Amino acid sequence: MSLTFTDLFCGAGGSSTGLVAAGYELTLAANHWQRAIETHAANHPAADHLCADVNNYDMRRLPRTDVLWGSPICTEISPAGGRRRTRGQLAFDLEELGPVQNGAWERTRATAYDILRATEVHRYQAVMCENVTEFATDWELFDWWREGMHRLGYRSQVVSVSSAHIGGTDNAHAPQWRDRIYIVFTRTTIPLPDLAPRPRAWCKECGTDVDAVQTWRNGRRIGKYRQQYDYRCPNSRCRHALVEPYVRPAADIIDWSNTGVRIGERAAHGMRPLVPNTLRRIRAGLDMLGRRRMVVTVNHGGHDGRAYLPEVRPLAARTVKIGDALLVPTGGTWNTTATTTGEPMRTRLANPKGFEALCTPPHADGAFVVEYRRNGTAEPAHRPLSTISAQGNHHGLVIPYRNAATKTTGQPLHTLSTKDSAGLVADPAPDVEDCHYRMIQPREQLLAQRFPDDYIVHGSPGEQTMQAGNAVSCNVAQWIGHRVGEALARTAAHAA
Repeated sequence: MSLTFTDLFCGAGGSSTGLVAAGYELTLAANHWQRAIETHAANHPAADHLCADVNNYDMRRLPRTDVLWGSPICTEISPAGGRRRTRGQLAFDLEELGPVQNGAWERTRATAYDILRATEVHRYQAVMCENVTEFATDWELFDWWREGMHRLGYRSQVVSVSSAHIGGTDNAHAPQWRDRIYIVFTRTTIPLPDLAPRPRAWCKECGTDVDAVQTWRNGRRIGKYRQQYDYRCPNSRCRHALVEPYVRPAADIIDWSNTGVRIGERAAHGMRPLVPNTLRRIRAGLDMLGRRRMVVTVNHGGHDGRAYLPEVRPLAARTVKIGDALLVPTGGTWNTTATTTGEPMRTRLANPKGFEALCTPPHADGAFVVEYRRNGTAEPAHRPLSTISAQGNHHGLVIPYRNAATKTTGQPLHTLSTKDSAGLVADPAPDVEDCHYRMIQPREQLLAQRFPDDYIVHGSPGEQTMQAGNAVSCNVAQWIGHRVGEALARTAAHAA
């Protein structure tokens, strides 16, 4: 069954791209910012496009479609919960990426009320909305708005999930921590779609992969991962142990051919010095993560016909495993097969003692990402990026360069015997000046939102960054669209 949809506040097209991947047909996409419409139209040329302040638009002029997707303006910019924020408070410095046109920051007055107005006219079979968690927790009128949809003949579900945890065989995960809520309304005549997130995880107590269950703290039903909810094993034999779902590493979408500039040589390249806060974060990252960098040391040679790692080698730009990086930890927390980007991406080794190795292109070994935002920290490149924000580029890539006699985990490993023949040691962290540094680029930010590799994006680097930060993660839109589509198909089959 082909389902048509309208995408209000479409931005660069993350929601549209996800729904199209789920089998929907896009009829109209609307947004107030011309640059976003240009990007969207370049990738969805068959659809109609509307550049307008939807708040002043006659909803009767919208085409009739089966489904509506709407991502109204977030509370990060709009007044909510009695807090008013100005552009001055949200001003950002894109450093090397340059400025963003004022039009991108003009308040559109496009709010959740427009979802009600469009639905009252067109009575869609389903309405799907995306927003920050504060949309529900801090906006005093959220319950009133939700009840308005109920009065129009809908039932609703609120899903809290991080983009890093959503994916499947035909839907690669987003390598980004991005906590959002998704409010899904379906007509009362339609069975409720199954929107419970069940990410794959390894339960060390059960010794197997499981479909993790979302469990809430203190009676909450809306919130963020590790703050208001966790994931647990569904099996009672392990007393529903806490589990950590599989995630896709940031290393998978970083362009490792672009190593940036050595920090000590920025002036020679005509670049301004890094600000003290950035240098402080880099030093903190080196102290926290640099000393954990693992290298392989040969302890014993020989071969008796059995190799633990016959395929370990530097990976090409794209492989059948996970792309630019293969994470290979052991010790009771990982599964047993190397897989594609749409599946758990971990390999368990036969070594009885177990060890952990990050097999990446050579430059990726020991690299980490620092955050500029307040309270920002550093995360190794084998973890997902922190949330991509529209308020500026908050991520910088640091690549420590060292001289080491031993092999790094980005180099080929000698053939392993059944006896311990290799070990992992940490070498000293380098000086800040010896590290290479650059900002995470707009293309990488789009990939972190799980846009396709060939997605076209218009505008200056700063405008591209803003489009990426405002976008809906494609993988989550695809997952929700697929689940809603299944419910609508069941209704259609029953009617037939």
